Amino acid sequence: MNLIFAWILTIIIEWGVFCLFFRKDYLKLIGYSILINSITNPLLNFLLLFGINMITLEFLVFAVEIFLIKLLFDLRWKTSAILSFCANLSSFLIGIALGRFI
Repeated sequence: MNLIFAWILTIIIEWGVFCLFFRKDYLKLIGYSILINSITNPLLNFLLLFGINMITLEFLVFAVEIFLIKLLFDLRWKTSAILSFCANLSSFLIGIALGRFI
């Protein structure tokens, strides 16, 4: 899958998860999704070049996104972790499913 397409798809999927959690401020949420994924998606793709296992990298992205979500959304750590988990699981599973067809 093309890296830019994967990045855009991740932004859209995780924005959708953010919208389900907050149900308001949709423009702010897309901005946060762009910002978060502009940091974590290139990091993941760069580290893939070194042969690091995808599951390991997903855990790294999960951890980084907990911090970024905490910082941007001003949530508790537990809530940030839940939101990060839901967003990353969604984008990972949809990415795997689409990867089989694209």
